[in-house]
Amino acid sequence: AGDIDNDAAADHCRDGIARISDESETGYCLQLYSILGDLCTESHRMAEAFAAYDSALVYNPTEVTVLNNYAYNLCLEGGDLERAEQMSHITVQKEPATPTYLDTYGWILFLQGKPKEAKPFFKHAMLYGGKDSKEVLLHYSAVLHELGEEDLSLYYKGLADQKK
Repeated sequence: AGDIDNDAAADHCRDGIARISDESETGYCLQLYSILGDLCTESHRMAEAFAAYDSALVYNPTEVTVLNNYAYNLCLEGGDLERAEQMSHITVQKEPATPTYLDTYGWILFLQGKPKEAKPFFKHAMLYGGKDSKEVLLHYSAVLHELGEEDLSLYYKGLADQKK
């Protein structure tokens, strides 16, 4: 009870997009494509998610929410990390105090084998609320582990383990 049916919600997004014929509704298209991308991600339909994110970015190529979600999912799926880094870099430039965006960018750098470059982004994420996220804490712990900073790595892993 209360669960959202992703397929039905995605169908509503598609219907809304199909009904838009006015150029003044571009913001609405952006939102619908963004939501559709997120719904497809949750349903593990990644090709469709990436297509929806691409469509959203046609309306606003610097929309930080879309860029962050797209970049993060690209890196989770083993996609184009260079493209993911470019997208994520825009988010941290536009919103340098958003821990989620800092985490995404840092994690992409880490996955590219650049833990030393990733660390400052995680440090900033911690300052701006990243300690509230189990995922951010685990990512930071992995970066610290890779850098040989075992005590700090264990500290942040311990904080992550305390989260639900």
